Amino acid sequence: MAIRCPQCEREFDITLFEFGRAITCVCGHVVTLQHREKSTETLIAQRDEENKLVEIRKRADKIAYLIVSTDYPKIDIEIEKIKFQDTIIRLFPDKIHLYELIYEPRFRRLEEQFRNA
Repeated sequence: MAIRCPQCEREFDITLFEFGRAITCVCGHVVTLQHREKSTETLIAQRDEENKLVEIRKRADKIAYLIVSTDYPKIDIEIEKIKFQDTIIRLFPDKIHLYELIYEPRFRRLEEQFRNA
Protein backbone atom coordinates (compact mmCIF):
# COMPACT_ATOMS: atom_id res chain seq x y z
CA MET A 1 0.00 0.00 0.00
CA ALA A 2 1.19 3.50 -0.70
CA ILE A 3 0.69 6.93 0.81
CA ARG A 4 0.74 9.98 -1.44
CA CYS A 5 2.24 13.32 -0.73
CA PRO A 6 -0.73 15.71 -0.77
CA GLN A 7 1.36 18.37 -2.46
CA CYS A 8 3.12 16.58 -5.35
CA GLU A 9 1.38 13.16 -5.26
CA ARG A 10 4.66 11.23 -4.99
CA GLU A 11 3.99 7.80 -3.48
CA PHE A 12 5.71 6.28 -0.46
CA ASP A 13 5.56 2.72 0.87
CA ILE A 14 3.38 2.58 3.98
CA THR A 15 6.05 0.59 5.89
CA LEU A 16 8.13 3.77 6.04
CA PHE A 17 5.54 5.26 8.38
CA GLU A 18 5.75 2.72 11.21
CA PHE A 19 5.74 4.05 14.75
CA GLY A 20 4.44 7.51 13.79
CA ARG A 21 7.42 8.39 11.63
CA ALA A 22 7.18 11.34 9.23
CA ILE A 23 8.98 11.70 5.89
CA THR A 24 10.05 14.86 4.14
CA CYS A 25 9.09 14.56 0.50
CA VAL A 26 11.36 15.73 -2.34
CA CYS A 27 9.00 18.68 -2.78
CA GLY A 28 9.64 19.72 0.84
CA HIS A 29 6.24 18.73 2.24
CA VAL A 30 6.30 16.64 5.44
CA VAL A 31 4.23 13.48 4.88
CA THR A 32 2.77 11.62 7.87
CA LEU A 33 0.40 8.71 8.28
CA GLN A 34 -2.68 9.99 10.03
CA HIS A 35 -4.78 7.48 11.86
CA ARG A 36 -8.39 8.51 11.71
CA GLU A 37 -11.12 7.24 13.93
CA LYS A 38 -14.00 5.88 11.94
CA SER A 39 -17.21 7.79 12.45
CA THR A 40 -20.29 6.11 13.84
CA GLU A 41 -21.96 6.54 10.45
CA THR A 42 -19.07 4.76 8.73
CA LEU A 43 -19.18 1.90 11.22
CA ILE A 44 -22.95 1.54 10.79
CA ALA A 45 -22.59 1.55 7.00
CA GLN A 46 -19.87 -1.12 7.18
CA ARG A 47 -21.96 -3.28 9.51
CA ASP A 48 -24.97 -2.88 7.21
CA GLU A 49 -22.85 -3.93 4.21
CA GLU A 50 -21.52 -6.96 6.11
CA ASN A 51 -25.05 -7.99 7.10
CA LYS A 52 -26.16 -7.78 3.47
CA LEU A 53 -23.23 -9.95 2.39
CA VAL A 54 -24.03 -12.51 5.08
CA GLU A 55 -27.62 -12.69 3.84
CA ILE A 56 -26.43 -13.20 0.25
CA ARG A 57 -24.00 -15.91 1.34
CA LYS A 58 -26.69 -17.72 3.38
CA ARG A 59 -29.16 -17.71 0.49
CA ALA A 60 -26.55 -18.99 -1.97
CA ASP A 61 -25.50 -21.72 0.46
CA LYS A 62 -29.14 -22.73 0.96
CA ILE A 63 -29.63 -23.20 -2.78
CA ALA A 64 -26.38 -25.14 -3.06
CA TYR A 65 -27.52 -27.35 -0.18
CA LEU A 66 -30.89 -27.96 -1.82
CA ILE A 67 -29.18 -29.01 -5.05
CA VAL A 68 -26.55 -31.23 -3.45
CA SER A 69 -28.15 -32.79 -0.40
CA THR A 70 -31.89 -33.00 -1.00
CA ASP A 71 -34.36 -34.36 -3.50
CA TYR A 72 -36.06 -30.96 -3.66
CA PRO A 73 -37.88 -30.66 -7.02
CA LYS A 74 -36.07 -28.74 -9.75
CA ILE A 75 -38.96 -26.28 -10.14
CA ASP A 76 -38.76 -25.38 -6.45
CA ILE A 77 -35.00 -24.82 -6.74
CA GLU A 78 -35.68 -22.49 -9.68
CA ILE A 79 -38.14 -20.57 -7.49
CA GLU A 80 -35.46 -20.26 -4.80
CA LYS A 81 -33.05 -18.92 -7.42
CA ILE A 82 -35.59 -16.27 -8.45
CA LYS A 83 -36.05 -15.29 -4.79
CA PHE A 84 -32.26 -15.09 -4.50
CA GLN A 85 -32.06 -12.78 -7.52
CA ASP A 86 -34.78 -10.60 -5.98
CA THR A 87 -32.74 -10.42 -2.77
CA ILE A 88 -29.64 -9.33 -4.69
CA ILE A 89 -31.65 -6.66 -6.51
CA ARG A 90 -33.04 -5.42 -3.19
CA LEU A 91 -29.69 -5.35 -1.38
CA PHE A 92 -27.29 -4.52 -4.23
CA PRO A 93 -29.28 -3.17 -7.20
CA ASP A 94 -26.16 -2.27 -9.19
CA LYS A 95 -24.60 -5.74 -8.76
CA ILE A 96 -27.25 -8.04 -10.22
CA HIS A 97 -24.97 -8.83 -13.17
CA LEU A 98 -22.74 -10.69 -10.71
CA TYR A 99 -25.50 -13.27 -10.24
CA GLU A 100 -25.00 -14.44 -13.81
CA LEU A 101 -21.21 -14.35 -13.45
CA ILE A 102 -20.85 -16.05 -10.07
CA TYR A 103 -23.93 -17.85 -8.80
CA GLU A 104 -25.70 -19.21 -11.86
CA PRO A 105 -22.58 -21.08 -13.10
CA ARG A 106 -22.03 -22.42 -9.59
CA PHE A 107 -25.60 -23.70 -9.34
CA ARG A 108 -25.44 -25.16 -12.86
CA ARG A 109 -22.20 -26.97 -12.04
CA LEU A 110 -23.68 -28.41 -8.85
CA GLU A 111 -26.80 -29.54 -10.71
CA GLU A 112 -24.68 -31.27 -13.37
CA GLN A 113 -22.49 -32.93 -10.77
CA PHE A 114 -25.12 -34.00 -8.23
CA ARG A 115 -28.46 -34.08 -10.02
CA ASN A 116 -27.58 -35.60 -13.40
CA ALA A 117 -25.57 -38.49 -11.98
